[in-house]
Formats: sequence, C-alpha cells, structure tokens
Amino acid sequence: MSGGRSVRDLLADAGTIGAYFTVSPFPVSHFTVSPEIPGAPPRDLGLVSLAQLYAGHATLGRAITHMTERLGTTEVRVGASILFQGMAARLWSPVVAVALLHRRVPVLAPESTWPDLGASPASWRTDPERVTLLDPADNPGEDPDEHQAEHPSERPDNDVDRLARLVVRTVVKTHLTPLTDAVRAELPIPGALLWGNAASALVGTLGVLARSRPGLAHEVSVLTATALRQPPLADAGTLDSTQLSPGDTGPPAFVRRSCCLYYRVPGGGLCGDCALTRRP
Repeated sequence: MSGGRSVRDLLADAGTIGAYFTVSPFPVSHFTVSPEIPGAPPRDLGLVSLAQLYAGHATLGRAITHMTERLGTTEVRVGASILFQGMAARLWSPVVAVALLHRRVPVLAPESTWPDLGASPASWRTDPERVTLLDPADNPGEDPDEHQAEHPSERPDNDVDRLARLVVRTVVKTHLTPLTDAVRAELPIPGALLWGNAASALVGTLGVLARSRPGLAHEVSVLTATALRQPPLADAGTLDSTQLSPGDTGPPAFVRRSCCLYYRVPGGGLCGDCALTRRP
C-alpha cells in the first residue's frame, strides 16, 4: 500500500530499479508556461510533452528519422518500430513498478510529462502535482475474463489481477493508443506490429522488475498473464502458463505473433520472443 506517501516518493522508489523506471519530478508551477498551447513546455527549455507528440508534433518524425539513422538502416519503419518499443517500455515501467510495490496505479498526464527521445536512457520528467494515483479497489473495471473464470487456480491473487487490468486500461488509453495513432500517421506500419511491441515491452519491463525485486517474482507472473489477456494485448502473442507457480523467478515465457523488424538492422538478429524462427 502507498501508506499516504507522496507521488514523488512512489516515483522515486520506482526509479531505484533502473533508468527506464525513472521519472524525475518537474513541477510546471515553477516555470512560465504557454497557456495558449495545451501541453506546451516551459518556455526556453526546449521540451515537448507527450501530448504534443501524440498530436503530431514534428519532434516525433525527427525522432523516428534519428533512430533510423542511428540503427544504420534506411528503412524508416524499422526506426519507427524500435523507437515505439523503447517508448512503450518507458511508459510501462514506472506504472507497473509503483503498482506492484505500492498497490497504486500512477497516471502520468500526457500534457505534463516530457520524454527524452535521445539515444541515452535519460530521465523522463513529469509534474508530480498532475499525476493521479488510482486505487484498484475503487476502479474494479470489467469482470474477470472468461479464461480466469474457468481457471480459478490461476488467480491466486485477486489484488494483482485487479492491478493488472487497471494498469493495462490506464497505459493503453492514456498513452499507447494515441502513440500508436501518432506513429502510424507518420508512416504506414501495421498496428499489430506496434501492439506486439507494446506487449513485448511490458514483458521485458516485468522481467527487469522481477530480477530487481525477487520477492515480487510470482506477482509479476500473475500480472503478466492477466495483462496479456486484456485487449488490445490479447492478440499480441502467447504465454507459457505452466510457469505460473509460487516458485516463479519472472514473467512467463512470451512468444509474440509479430516481429519488431530488428533483424533488418545491420548486424541485428531475432529477438527471444520473435514470431520468426529464422531470418527471412
């Protein structure tokens, strides 16, 4: 439980896990903003908010181009895919960490969260005064899915089950859906590929969390299984549910139904969760 701890405290705790889990406090009230532009960054700081990226700000297209060049390829769709997967990991990481560590789901407001889209895993920034903390007990959402109803033994922790559904609903609605739309507005790239990237990023994030906090390993497995049964992640891949036991050391094995295209990067290969068994 959060125990009345502040948003700053919860995000700081998540940040101890690693760079992708780190979101630095950046109170907008300390700066002069552009009131005529929703989501405008503090003046003279050169920051672009997530809301602006989702609305088609030119920074997104430039970031895709930069990623394409950095990967050493001329295929813009490859750069877009890898950029999206990295952003998805950054969007999942602090949310799932706070959820499992403190039983709250933080909603990072797109208009007051500023990402760093550079090559290094620099800290993203958010205004803690605009972060909402959701309590799963107050946000039950839909009833458990059909699979869960038929397999009650796979639901050892209803609390984690509620957390998983709330995490997915929150991150998908607030961030991943508008990000998917924004990337696809820049170039033709299959939505199924991007949602596969989102699912893969979530599993990878949860694996890092389980290794950093071994005591959460089984809860990570339960959250992974439930999260990947929620739309739109449900069609992204399959899990080996036989790993769901109290002795788990991380999320269940995941095999996606799409490919992130990393094999098309010079020197790149197939990812461990790829749908392909060999390079085309």
